[in-house]
Amino acid sequence: MEDVQKELNKLLELQDIDLRIRALDEQSIDGYAQLDVEQEGIDANIAEAEDLKERLEVVGKEKRDVEYELEDETIRLKDRQAKLMNVQTNREYQSLLKEIEHTKGDNKRRFEEIERYTEIAEAMQQKIIALETEAAEGAVALAEEKAKIDALTSKLEKQKTKIDKTRGAKVKKVTGSIYKRYEQLRERRNGIAIVGVTEGVCQGCYMTIPPQQFNELMKGDQLHTCPTCQRMMFHMPQSEEE
Repeated sequence: MEDVQKELNKLLELQDIDLRIRALDEQSIDGYAQLDVEQEGIDANIAEAEDLKERLEVVGKEKRDVEYELEDETIRLKDRQAKLMNVQTNREYQSLLKEIEHTKGDNKRRFEEIERYTEIAEAMQQKIIALETEAAEGAVALAEEKAKIDALTSKLEKQKTKIDKTRGAKVKKVTGSIYKRYEQLRERRNGIAIVGVTEGVCQGCYMTIPPQQFNELMKGDQLHTCPTCQRMMFHMPQSEEE
């Protein structure tokens, strides 16, 4: 019984060390994961700005096309107005006058279209500037944050190195076959290979173990595994759990 209890204590100490190591790893991983999220935001702003630039070129071309039309039609309008002074018949006069009015209407529409293109282009340019500014500021902030996380990771690695030495010493004290089983369970059960059983309930999967097995477990003279989650178990009274 004493040997089993010692083995359980060794496993619990080892598990505690492993969980501390995992916590350090997760702290570093979480930091870099957040950097990735922030980088994605920066990349999204840059991509949107580039897309807007391409669309801005299209808007600029469409605007120039309308400006060329307006310029050509303005010249034609002046020609028709000049001819108006030299027409010989009222019919010709009325026809030319109608053309002039029609051209004026089209030119007004073109002018309004040019103004609309101008407003769209200005809004797009402002949006591009805002996106690029946000991306640039984000990149600076990201670099600063990365430097902090790199420093933190370096600090965490030093802590892990010290803990790893302690772990190595603990592993040597655990029976080889039991340690192998511990490692298999730790990998499969999210880092928890050994758990307590309180009032017949496994604290790893929260399933009730058979009464006979619970009675055997309370004797503490052999290692038991949960029939549901296969974790190694030890008796943990209610007061101890609290």
